[in-house]
Parts: sequence; structure tokens; C-alpha cells
Amino acid sequence: MPPAPAGQMHWSMLQARTFRWNLTSNAARPNPQGSFHYGKITISRTFVMANSAPLINGKLRYAINSVSYVNPDTPLKLADHFNIPGVFNLNSIQAYPSGGSPYLGTAVFPTSHHDFIEIVFQNDEAAMQSWHLDGYDFWVVGFGSGKWTQASRNKY
Repeated sequence: MPPAPAGQMHWSMLQARTFRWNLTSNAARPNPQGSFHYGKITISRTFVMANSAPLINGKLRYAINSVSYVNPDTPLKLADHFNIPGVFNLNSIQAYPSGGSPYLGTAVFPTSHHDFIEIVFQNDEAAMQSWHLDGYDFWVVGFGSGKWTQASRNKY
């Protein structure tokens, strides 16, 4: 996909904010059930996922924290459920971008049941990157431009 026209990044961010707070669109709300107060929840883990588009073995690949994902022959859920070794590696991807050399791998972030995980999508590329979120239960609690730091939580 070609990059957005120059100057459109700001417009896209404003559109996303408008949709987020439009209560008639069934989009995310600042406090959907009225029971979560984000500033009071203890975060179990934070993952800062920095996307990149490196050349690996002469081919353009997409990577998160220097790891370009490779689909294993065995589905991850089966490998996890039956404790099949060698399908994925829990320790091969860092929770924060390291700036290391990109490589191919089947990396999985280690978490525990009932962890409250904060995921930050950090785009340092010149083009806008879209992400598809799918999971059991999650909320977008903040977004914006620039480099994320822990002080960014004050803007959520």
C-alpha cells in the first residue's frame, strides 16, 4: 500500500479520535462498563511493539521488535496445549524494542492468565502502519503521535 499523501497523518489521527468518542457508532468509549478506571489498574506487563520493514535475506519483510514472524507447521494453540517443544520461543522477542538486527522467528510474548497487559504500538517508520487487534478483551485507552514513554500514560 502506498504511503498516505503528505499532511494526511494529522487528519487521520483526528478522524480516529472522532470515531473513538462518537457514542452513536458503537466504538470504544472512555469507560465502557463503568467499572474500569485505567489509572487505578495495576499493569502486569508492558509490551512496546515497534514495527519495521527490514530486508532479511534480501527480501523485504515486516517485523515487530526485530522479529519477522514465520508461521510454524504446528498451530500455536496446539503446540501450547500439548506442550510440543520447538514450535515457538517465548524468550526470543523483547518486551521493548532493542534495535537489534532483524531476523526470522516464531516469537510469542510470554504472559499469564488474568494479566492486565498494556500494549503500545510504536511506529518509527515514515509511512502509516495499520494494526488489526483481535482478542478476548481489550480497549484502546490512548493514542497519539511521537515516541511513547511511561509519561504518555498521563494522556490516556
